[in-house]
Amino acid sequence: MKSVRLIVGCGYVGIRVASRWLANGDRVLAITRTEERAAELRMAGIEPIVWNWLSRELPAELPPVPLATILIAVSHSPPPGHLPETAHAVGLENLWCWMRSQEVAVSPSGSARAKPRWVYLSTTGVFAPTESTAQEAEWVDESSAVGPVRPGSIAALGGEDWINNSLCEEDRVILRPAGIYGPGRVPRWQAIRDQKPLEVDPASYLNLIHVDDLVTAILAVADQPAPSALYCVSDGNSPTRQEYYEWISQWMGLPRPVFSQGRELPNRASLRRALPTEFATGESMTRTQDGASINNRPVSRSDSNKRVSNRKLVAELNLQFQYPTFRQGLHSLMQHPQ
Repeated sequence: MKSVRLIVGCGYVGIRVASRWLANGDRVLAITRTEERAAELRMAGIEPIVWNWLSRELPAELPPVPLATILIAVSHSPPPGHLPETAHAVGLENLWCWMRSQEVAVSPSGSARAKPRWVYLSTTGVFAPTESTAQEAEWVDESSAVGPVRPGSIAALGGEDWINNSLCEEDRVILRPAGIYGPGRVPRWQAIRDQKPLEVDPASYLNLIHVDDLVTAILAVADQPAPSALYCVSDGNSPTRQEYYEWISQWMGLPRPVFSQGRELPNRASLRRALPTEFATGESMTRTQDGASINNRPVSRSDSNKRVSNRKLVAELNLQFQYPTFRQGLHSLMQHPQ
């Protein structure tokens, strides 16, 4: 018997997961905010449900079939009018209320609806800032402290907290992808082509995951019992930014990248403009995985410089990446970078 899957946020990642499920003969439902996107999903064989998950007005009933998976792949950028720390939490709560309202439904055979597995896509941006220099960038993993400073990462951590506090461990898996790249998404190649200065430290590290390898990880935790409820999803081979950008320029026959004296993380002034008043201090509250606060300090130049380990993911799920380094991944994309 094929499975029924529900995707919330069927965008760059979600549509690829849906394609894999459909190819396997599964039935795929997807929540989307617009009728235009719903029409596109129908053309792809996906059954759309038009709903803004931040709305308390719940959508129509689900088909009377048990759901195997609920994949949440919603953009982390908080919509206007919503605080970062509550944006995803509100959506997840509304989704949960909708699921609860459907629990009385039964399958055609009369058996009670099975409990689905929730797979939540967070981000490695939830990790706390570090004190390390570019040359001494530390490795982070699932046990490392969290303390995001960007609005999207703050929203993602709020979503993680809701998932952890509301669902049983066997019913949930949180994935923290590194920077996602793939067809149509080659970070910064246009800036290299146009010789625009890159406002990053060339000696700092990038953490990447090819979208196809992320999809493989999602399928794995959706379809088999996962030993853990949290995994970092990175290729585990973090290049320096200079190494990454220079490889792109060489492969595409472009001039060498130009680095400015800027930095990737915003300074305090720009951070104040980007965040609501509650987050406009330029400071980061860092806490451990058990929620204990361990420091409160200003954002610094090296805060984005870390390397993300994938050891737990590879060891526990026995995954083999198709693109274990950025070179292999980008090599397959360079002919058609857009």
